[in-house]
Amino acid sequence: MINHWRDAPVADGPAQALFGRDASVARVVDLATSPDAAALVLVTGPTGIGRSSVLSAVRDELAARDVATLTLRVARNERDRPFSLVSRLSAELVALNRAGDPRRAARPAAPAPRPSPRTPPRADLPRQLAAELRSSLSACDKLTVLVDDAHWTDPDSRAVLLPMVRTLAGGPVTFVCALRPSPADPAGDRAALDRLRAAGLAAVVSLRPLGESQVRALVAGRLQAQPSASLLGYLRRECRGRPAAVLTALAGHRRSGSLRVFDRHAYLASPDWPPLLPSALPPVEHLKQLGGLVWPVAKAMAVLHPLGAAATGLVAAAVDASPDEVRAALAELYAEGELRQGPGPDHWRFRVPLLASALTTCLGPYERRRLARLAVTALWAGEAEADDRYRAEQLVTAGRFVDPARASVELLAAGTAAMLDDGYFAERWLRAAIDLITEPERRARALVAHASTCCIHLRYAEALESAWTVLSDHADLVGSEALLELEMVYVVSLGGISDRAALTAFCADGWRSLPGGEGHRVLTRCAALCQLDRWREADEQLAAGREVWSQDNDVVAALGMILTECIGIFVGRTEPFDRAVAAPAHWPLWAAGARHRFERLSQLARVLLTFGELDRAEEVLTAHGMPSTYRPVPDRVVADSQGGRWNPALSLARESLATGLSVGDLPVHTLTCRESSVILGARGRLARAREVIDRAREVQPVMLHLLAGPESYLHRSLGAADRADRVVEDGLTQAVRSGLVVGTDELWLKRTLSKLAAGDRAAALRCVAEAGRVAELLGTGRARLCRLLATAVAHHDRAAAQEAVRLARRRAQPLEQADTLATVVSHHLGDPALLHEAYALYGDLDALLRRAQLRSLMRAHKVAVPGRNLTSAENEHLLATLVAEGLTNRELAAVLMCSEKSVESRLGRLFRRTGYRSRVELASAMLTGEYPA
Repeated sequence: MINHWRDAPVADGPAQALFGRDASVARVVDLATSPDAAALVLVTGPTGIGRSSVLSAVRDELAARDVATLTLRVARNERDRPFSLVSRLSAELVALNRAGDPRRAARPAAPAPRPSPRTPPRADLPRQLAAELRSSLSACDKLTVLVDDAHWTDPDSRAVLLPMVRTLAGGPVTFVCALRPSPADPAGDRAALDRLRAAGLAAVVSLRPLGESQVRALVAGRLQAQPSASLLGYLRRECRGRPAAVLTALAGHRRSGSLRVFDRHAYLASPDWPPLLPSALPPVEHLKQLGGLVWPVAKAMAVLHPLGAAATGLVAAAVDASPDEVRAALAELYAEGELRQGPGPDHWRFRVPLLASALTTCLGPYERRRLARLAVTALWAGEAEADDRYRAEQLVTAGRFVDPARASVELLAAGTAAMLDDGYFAERWLRAAIDLITEPERRARALVAHASTCCIHLRYAEALESAWTVLSDHADLVGSEALLELEMVYVVSLGGISDRAALTAFCADGWRSLPGGEGHRVLTRCAALCQLDRWREADEQLAAGREVWSQDNDVVAALGMILTECIGIFVGRTEPFDRAVAAPAHWPLWAAGARHRFERLSQLARVLLTFGELDRAEEVLTAHGMPSTYRPVPDRVVADSQGGRWNPALSLARESLATGLSVGDLPVHTLTCRESSVILGARGRLARAREVIDRAREVQPVMLHLLAGPESYLHRSLGAADRADRVVEDGLTQAVRSGLVVGTDELWLKRTLSKLAAGDRAAALRCVAEAGRVAELLGTGRARLCRLLATAVAHHDRAAAQEAVRLARRRAQPLEQADTLATVVSHHLGDPALLHEAYALYGDLDALLRRAQLRSLMRAHKVAVPGRNLTSAENEHLLATLVAEGLTNRELAAVLMCSEKSVESRLGRLFRRTGYRSRVELASAMLTGEYPA
């Protein structure tokens, strides 16, 4: 049998046949070449573990050491051909001895031809073959015979070879055999091997499945991205540490579109989204060639094995065979190493679950439905048991092959129950239920559930289709609350698929024909205007229609209040929002249930975080008893980032941006991108920070002025001060155009600093006035801090600077606090000793670039930089990070504030110390964690 997972086409590039086996290869080579080498070395392990790859690597290493090798591969059909391996081996050795140069044997010998009818061997044939073989072996110089798939060796050859091992001990020839252990091995052979091992004449090197760290490195090497914990967990479950199975799974998820890579980190869009596997994988092709019932039984078992003991009988019905015949085929699959048994005699599982997924791709549509019908019928009859997910999946596949009325009821119930927690399957089950339902009212309810589920789980195209189907054809069959929900799903989904043309047309005239009444239409158009970043118009729409929506039912009035509060504070009208924060329970749906309280508190906290009010957001959630400990991922990103918990924030942000978790709700996606770019920029990952900002513009261009601050930092770090200033000015212009005040406090502070640096004091004072106006409008802590700093630097007001420092410390946001201290000292408004505090805060954030920039300020103010060795290590790590980001020498010089010649010198020292020969090697080492930090 071939090591068939190894040869699977796994990705766009060449397959990595050997990974994580360096120690095993070295061990085998040492055993084969040591002065007291064992006569027999066995390389063992289950199917797909990499035995053939190890044998190939051993051959290459022996050739490099000028050790002659002869490679034979035993074919499966040779196990029934008497003396096959002995005959082949003897013939190859004779040919080598005649050639006179054993090193010519480094090329593997050809596989044996297919067997042909032979005369039964004479009684003295074993003795004759043994004598010939001994003669050939004794004529060899140092030689290693490599035998792949030795478990297919015929019994007669084993009877000749195993006793011969004793006579080879200490001689010039060593056998290295790769084989798969099998419970079908003759007991006599096992006993003989045990005796040889006990006598020190045989050694065993067992290949174990790859551990998690090895799988992580394998995935990182293939994808050039670090795998997420959920991706590693999936690979562990499905591939059982088989290297090529891991690569096959990765390639399958790439094809299906479920593997997402962002910021050099890899995620699965959903752990339930199956890989798209080709039907011609080598392990599948191998099973096709086994003959008899093995192939049809394997395909049927791939679908039915979750049914446990009932599966055998159902497989028998599927392949039209008796249960005993099926058991015989299953026993052969077990002997092949593809199945494992337990807990009962008729309970079977695939050793590598990915193989079951591969086998199902070989089923035709009729085969799939017939097998699903067998499974569903058995479950309905109580003849089998399975979990709810399997049951629903078989209902989806069976379709109308089973009772559609009963199937639709079960699928609708299963899909509704899974709406929040299991998006991939919930969408499938609800869609299948819709296709089976014929009653208009039930179909409309199913479409509502399907649209909401798809919107929750970011499948916006599907959500849009179902929502519009109800709104256009079945609006009279659903209630007012469901209609409003569908209208919001429709608008959010248009934003989710970035269909700005459709949103514009809807805002122009399409909203007027919506069902549900005037209150629905006002609120839905308002939501659409926000998706288009037209916040002033949205606020005006709400104000003009207040009498309409406020007197509608509680659901409409409650949504109108939320929109009024949130949009109002975004445009600088804070009173409604402040009242809501002070008394969240004064809201029509507060007593309607935990879900509505959760939505109310989450929305208030999200808006507070948008304004940098972390402390107030936490107070609101704590004071009013948040009904759930769950917080949406984007909200956790912002809270963790502002609170200085940068590692979890960045990890969550990557996942959110890779899988689209932040798209749809406003302004979540922009905030997630903002916090990510701030963290990445502060850590010197400038190119990645730029990618995040560009992504925000492409995916959901709303409130983009919030990105002006981190973008200007990137330009300024690269020495492009003019571009940095233009970014801030453009951000302010954009905010004015949209009618937004949120986030402009920071931009007015930055503009004040840049105008002072340019010597334009009059312009700086105008910026201070604007910062004061925003602070008066908003009254937030961040706005007050920006006004204090702008006032301090423009008027050289030490009292304002001291108050700014006190406020920043009270707010306890590490980056904001460190930046405040640095700004105060850099303008000679505070004790230079404050830089020690800022330096420590940047260190806690692992903000390498900010620390390096602050060191320049510390030297300018004659403040000692602590930890010389640590500083040197940080400088080198920052240089490696910037090189991995792809910066040129000129850009490196700008970032590091030194000359290009100095950069070349520092790069030379870095490469000499680390041993890397190129920027590409260094970047790869940074990615995989191999860089010696």
